[in-house]
Amino acid sequence: MIYYHFAIFISIFNISMFTVKCLKVNEARSLDRDLVESKLTFAGFVVFNCPIRSDSATVLSELKGSSHDLVMITGDQALTACHVARQVHIISKPTLILGPASNGEGYTWMSPDETENIRYSAKEVESLSETHDLCVGGDSFEMLQQTSAHLLVIPYVKVFARVAPEQKELIMTTFKTVGRITLMCGDGTNDVGALKQADVGVALLNALPPTQSGNASGEEGSKSAKPKKSKPTPEASGKTVSPIGEGTSNSKVVSKSDSTNSSINRHQAAVDMQRKKLKKMMDELNEEGDGRAPMVKLGDASMASPFTAKHASVAPTTDIIRQGRSTLVTTLQMFKILGLNCLATAYVLSVMYLDGVKLGDVQATISGVFTASFFLFISHARPLPTLSAERPHPNIFCAYVLLSLLGQFTIHLLFLISSVREAEKYMPDECIEPDADFHPNLVNTVSYMVSMMLQVATFAVNYMGHPFNQSISENKPFRYALVAAVIFFTAITSDLFRDLNDWLKLVPLPVGLRDKLLLWAFLMFLVCYSWERLLRWAFPGKIPSWQKRQRVAVSNLEKKKQV
Repeated sequence: MIYYHFAIFISIFNISMFTVKCLKVNEARSLDRDLVESKLTFAGFVVFNCPIRSDSATVLSELKGSSHDLVMITGDQALTACHVARQVHIISKPTLILGPASNGEGYTWMSPDETENIRYSAKEVESLSETHDLCVGGDSFEMLQQTSAHLLVIPYVKVFARVAPEQKELIMTTFKTVGRITLMCGDGTNDVGALKQADVGVALLNALPPTQSGNASGEEGSKSAKPKKSKPTPEASGKTVSPIGEGTSNSKVVSKSDSTNSSINRHQAAVDMQRKKLKKMMDELNEEGDGRAPMVKLGDASMASPFTAKHASVAPTTDIIRQGRSTLVTTLQMFKILGLNCLATAYVLSVMYLDGVKLGDVQATISGVFTASFFLFISHARPLPTLSAERPHPNIFCAYVLLSLLGQFTIHLLFLISSVREAEKYMPDECIEPDADFHPNLVNTVSYMVSMMLQVATFAVNYMGHPFNQSISENKPFRYALVAAVIFFTAITSDLFRDLNDWLKLVPLPVGLRDKLLLWAFLMFLVCYSWERLLRWAFPGKIPSWQKRQRVAVSNLEKKKQV
């Protein structure tokens, strides 16, 4: 819901022809404008001012710049809606409004200044939308439904004016039928049906303005000044002073009064305690917001939407999209990293098993700690504050993901095979039983070092930063973990700290093999990084196409009509 700012000048007339209050609502709506505006006497002007929210234009401009289509659905008149839509960047091209023709024959597209008039044709709407922004009023929906043209017209319309609640629902169902993904904001009961039909519904709650200190103190003063029941006096309780000789009777009356007062006090204490509990709960609810308690009523839009904003701004839509894109990107990179790590680990373990070599307990522990740290710090990446025009890939099974996995695994496999074969040249001929106890050797050392190099390279290459999440340099915990891993494995490969290698049960590497491993590791990372960047450039995320599904839906509807 967008709150707008402009002035409407309305002429006020004395209606002498009929009395409106005698008409029913349906009868008043069906009256012709010429009939209502006839035989009137001018009385004056009234100015209505409904300001636009300060952030509406900025938020909607950001949404439009992030490859999203914006549509306005409102109950206002078409001219008012088009004026507001232009102010908040929903429309930018010349506008055409669909309405009945002036001669009463058919419908026409007319510009707001009535200088352009185009005959309506459902088949020409798509080409017309390329040069104009279209607006459809509620009085044209019945025609669209009767002619089964709603599937051809509604997907190209930017502004819907004077629509009823059931028409809002029709708009959402039409968008879904033609394959468009919709996010809708609504703030009232009349939006419930459309919010339920939208793919993502966001309810906007109009919060109460913060109460003034004077009013608050006045309310507290009125509450505190509320008279409480106290011990009644003889006059107030209707008790009269008894004459001498009736002491027994007097003592009985006083005893009853004390009992009544004690029960009243207990009841009042319980009420005060309950009031304090309610006040504490309200204070806790108000802590999250800016001191405003959202007013949620039965039947409000919040009852039908999965998301609810505690204010009337449309800014939460950008938060939902940013978080959604960040989650999708993180999921994709997690699957890629897991797939590559599993493939590399499977090959390393199979080679070690065939050669009768095992993985040491300390080696497996260090490897697991680094893997867990990388996954933890990847999840700490925050989405960027601004939305990008690029889009992430919508699913895992796409050309980009499959080619990336195959290409990187091929490079990893070549690196693994070359390293193991090079290590076998320095290995003495010996027979190692698969079930024997672990003892360090050159194949184990090379396989372990290579697998950890591949693990670090996989996380660094497949991390997806801009334009959706923070980059590696901005995600400081992940950056520090990568730097620490590179330093650690460079140290053990170079054999700088012999005690550390002995603790990890890694044998010394020949100088020629050590230099080759470091060089091959650098080349492997460079080739994988180049391959990944090439695929991201060649297969960018695309906006889902819906025109093909629209044509299928139209043809299915025509077949049903023929049957």
